[in-house]
Amino acid sequence: MTRLLRWTIVPVLLVASAWVWAPNRDRVPDRLVIDEVVADIGPMLAPAPRRADVRPNSEIDEGGGTRHALVTPPGTVLRARVQLPADAVLTFGVGIEGERRRDTSASDVRFALALDGRELWTRIVNPAATRRDRRWFDERVPLGNATPREAELTLTTTAEQADAPSPGTAAWSAVRLLHTTQHDRQAVGPTRPNVLVLLVDTLRADRLGAYGATPSPTPSLDRLAGEGRVFTQSIAQAPWTLPSVTSILTGVHPRSHGVLGRLAGEHDDAIEAAFLADTFRTLPEHAAAAGITTVGVSANPLIGRGTNVVQGFETFVEYGWDRPRRNWMPATDVNDRFLDWARANSDHRFFAYLQYMEPHDPYTPADDAPAAPAGVRPVVARGEIHDLARKINWGAAPPLPEVELAHLRHLYDGEVARFDQALAQLRAGLEAAGLWDSTIVIVTADHGESFQEHGRLTHGTHLYDELLHVPLVMAGPGIPPGRDDRLAQGIDVYPTVSRLLGLPPPTGVAGHDLLGDERTESVFSETSIGVGPDGARTELVSLRTPAWKLVHAPDHSYFELYDLRQDPSEHTDLGGQTPEGVALAGTLTTWRTTAPAPPAVADAPVLTDKLRALGYVE
Repeated sequence: MTRLLRWTIVPVLLVASAWVWAPNRDRVPDRLVIDEVVADIGPMLAPAPRRADVRPNSEIDEGGGTRHALVTPPGTVLRARVQLPADAVLTFGVGIEGERRRDTSASDVRFALALDGRELWTRIVNPAATRRDRRWFDERVPLGNATPREAELTLTTTAEQADAPSPGTAAWSAVRLLHTTQHDRQAVGPTRPNVLVLLVDTLRADRLGAYGATPSPTPSLDRLAGEGRVFTQSIAQAPWTLPSVTSILTGVHPRSHGVLGRLAGEHDDAIEAAFLADTFRTLPEHAAAAGITTVGVSANPLIGRGTNVVQGFETFVEYGWDRPRRNWMPATDVNDRFLDWARANSDHRFFAYLQYMEPHDPYTPADDAPAAPAGVRPVVARGEIHDLARKINWGAAPPLPEVELAHLRHLYDGEVARFDQALAQLRAGLEAAGLWDSTIVIVTADHGESFQEHGRLTHGTHLYDELLHVPLVMAGPGIPPGRDDRLAQGIDVYPTVSRLLGLPPPTGVAGHDLLGDERTESVFSETSIGVGPDGARTELVSLRTPAWKLVHAPDHSYFELYDLRQDPSEHTDLGGQTPEGVALAGTLTTWRTTAPAPPAVADAPVLTDKLRALGYVE
């Protein structure tokens, strides 16, 4: 039986406006519980259930998301004989995909789990009766056995009112048998600092004062940079969130972790390769193995349980689209949620990850933002660029005039400033909790943003520096101050954080410790949703050295070459047939053909609606 290490993900799915903090609500148990996946129960169940993609709610709402699940209409009884390890736990999700409208005639549906005929867990779900039930319910059920033994698991789905209509498609997802162990938690101390990674979605390096922007919209970040280390040439592994963040948390390139977000159909009807295999040992898993408490909060719905990118976090808070605000959850709410947790667990050493959605579109920096100049269309004036950007990027609309571009850049800078204000709030909160001086803070981004420097808007579609050059700032105990002009990249975060936490170097990663002596000579980046030379969607890959950038569309045998020292804006294509281009092309081809392949992932979900909401597909 294959045994895979995987630590508990405890998803806390909240609507911020409805949540009130209580002092003990976030307190973690005194000992750290670590889970080891022993078996996927789905293939063991009899009779074999039908599998299908099930979505109880919108992909961008809390608890929503498409999962490839076991369809179990009312009246279904599934059984499996399993060998239980000691202290076994069963984890799974249940949900119902319905019409998302109220229907008082529909029956409640009862999900139940039994062990050797003894019922251990049950839940009643009816999405036709209440909006609160239009979601996945993720459960964790201890099976109560102190020693290993064989047992029969039974999953049942029944209608509470046999003569009433069903509220929708009932399903179980990700039914896994786990073995649990407990470890002592590390305490924070002078030689054992916390590490806090702040990832600012869509943040270009060149819009920050620490990277040369004048006037600076980021005095708080500039202050942090002055106290710590600034990596001036940090490059993302991908120009959009899902593959880039997965590379940060796994330390490997997108083509090796497999979370590429490729199109499964010609018309954006499905997205595949959007689920991280359990076989990877992520950064939070590496930290938890040493007794370090892990926590995350994400305002981007791609970074959550639905993609498995957050495997290994003991506590992880996922936010989706905030409908009342018509925007993503603001950075202040992300900070408040984390600070509540930090105050409740201030005696435990932690690794924390916060992902913000400023300055991702829509660009809405404040209710009192200056009025748009004359000639700016209302949708552009509001910073709602999602639909128009897609049309421009795929040639269905003309480029924006300069007056509209200038307004969008102004709104974007306002969003950057709003994050910077939230950074000041976070710092003040950590100082008040007595945690600032014992915490290393790392600020980075998953990618940047385009404002038609190369004819396109937003991100994901190309590999020029407005999308790949991101900030990387580190400050706190033991961080040598100064500016570092060596190449750095997203996959370097994992081994660097491992060093800062005093952990053994991770195995199987492609990045290196940025505080060591090793230098990066080449950075590889890629996107599976790029725009090719023919204007159609295609794979793009790039190789960057300190002096050169080579961009390649493999399906078209197409190359672009830029001399970054003479042409940092990448506007003069020298062609791939120059001596420099030929040499770089050989290196790029070798990497493409020899990089480790990702493991296969069974039952990975499709994420089309979520990606559509973020602007990546039509």
